[in-house]
Amino acid sequence: MASPDSSDDREELRLLYQITVNDLAYFKTQQWSVTNYALLLFAGVIGVAQLLRPNVTLADRVVLVGATIAIACSALFVLSRLQKSIRIRQSRLEAVRTQFTEAFHVAWAAEQKGIERMHALHLLRTALVGGGVIIAWLVGWRL
Repeated sequence: MASPDSSDDREELRLLYQITVNDLAYFKTQQWSVTNYALLLFAGVIGVAQLLRPNVTLADRVVLVGATIAIACSALFVLSRLQKSIRIRQSRLEAVRTQFTEAFHVAWAAEQKGIERMHALHLLRTALVGGGVIIAWLVGWRL
């Protein structure tokens, strides 16, 4: 555990740490927002299908199922890009922490976080895939 050499180094590291923590909060919020908007778009697909009833043609069903797949794939892509940004920021935080003092490390290790078995990202992906499958099934075969 190295200690920063000067007060300028300490200030730069503190600034980097704060910016990175803010970035992490922003990216995680964006992941939830992307999922919420995708679910709203799924509801919109169902709404359009309901408006077309009872004269839903095969072409209508293909377009609506295609839209559902496009929504799910787009949202999953954005989630993965955001997750990559999160991993980069987490690595950056780890690197910055190695430069902090022994007192910081003692306080940081006061209690172990424990193993995260279920990440929020898994929940978001499941909602998108599960929702997409259900909407595609409803629009393609049930309505």
